[in-house]
Amino acid sequence: MKPEVVYTKSAPKTGFSEGTESPIAQGVKCGQFLFVSGQGPLDPATKEIVSPDLAEQTRVTLDNVKAVLEAGGTAIEHVVKVGVFLRSMDDFPVFNRVFKEYFKGVQPARTTVEASAPRKGVNVEIDCIAWIP
Repeated sequence: MKPEVVYTKSAPKTGFSEGTESPIAQGVKCGQFLFVSGQGPLDPATKEIVSPDLAEQTRVTLDNVKAVLEAGGTAIEHVVKVGVFLRSMDDFPVFNRVFKEYFKGVQPARTTVEASAPRKGVNVEIDCIAWIP
């Protein structure tokens, strides 16, 4: 089966390459799985960081993830693996509290690491793999 690129205007499409087409897809369907590229706390229309507040950044990031999941024909309850990149592990308690709001009753495998931000002011990035029922 050939992979299929997933796109939605409800999530930002970035590659941080001004004036050029992004070299990455928001998501890629392959078989019964959707692979969602790292999403961050960006407004889908302006591609600007929504807030310096980590709770708000996490909510917007997860909303962007949900938008790509829905565009790919699945939903957050079908997520099987999540990758989380925090600028500072000191932010983990706040991040985890918001994460639990979105993943009620869902227990995906998850890795959380501290990593440098791809863009100044981005304090969280999340990617995932979901099953397409």
